[in-house]
Amino acid sequence: MDARLIDDLLGGCPDAWAQLIDRYGALVRSRVADVAAAFDSQSDWSTIDDVTAEVFASLLARDAAALRCFRNQSSLATYLAVIATRVARRMMAKLVRQAHQQSDSLDDLNRCPSAVDPESMLIGKEERDRLLTLVDRLSPRQKQLVVAFYREEQTYAEISHRFDIPIGSIGTTLRRAEEKLRKWIDDETQ
Repeated sequence: MDARLIDDLLGGCPDAWAQLIDRYGALVRSRVADVAAAFDSQSDWSTIDDVTAEVFASLLARDAAALRCFRNQSSLATYLAVIATRVARRMMAKLVRQAHQQSDSLDDLNRCPSAVDPESMLIGKEERDRLLTLVDRLSPRQKQLVVAFYREEQTYAEISHRFDIPIGSIGTTLRRAEEKLRKWIDDETQ
């Protein structure tokens, strides 16, 4: 049933998009709302709507690359929930960054929000520098994917195409890299 819906979507069936929204729209919005809550934006309904729309737009981006990557190895609901969570995390983080507009330089303090004090900015820069040093310790493949996903904000579909790797392996590789980074950070702080 899921594979057929994907085939209909990719084939341009006029009712397929409405079926996808009817069947999975609430699920996608729920995942976006969960991510928004993690960013303390659970009652920002406008942002939740915008990010939900962005999730659906990402399904159609690059000639529906995300839909073309569905291999029916999980349910379509699970697949869409994962995509919704990842897109929502990226979008919410981007919105938070834009809202705070922190500078890397102490020379630019007068342009930073007054709530950010110089000490906090310096600590933040030191933490970023330490994290970048740790990222350099990752295997070349893990480093490539971490940089592409977190720094360059590429989608799984873009990463899959860029590095010619299966889209399903990206999440696992990123998760293992994150686990290594967490362990290394914990080891340094103990």
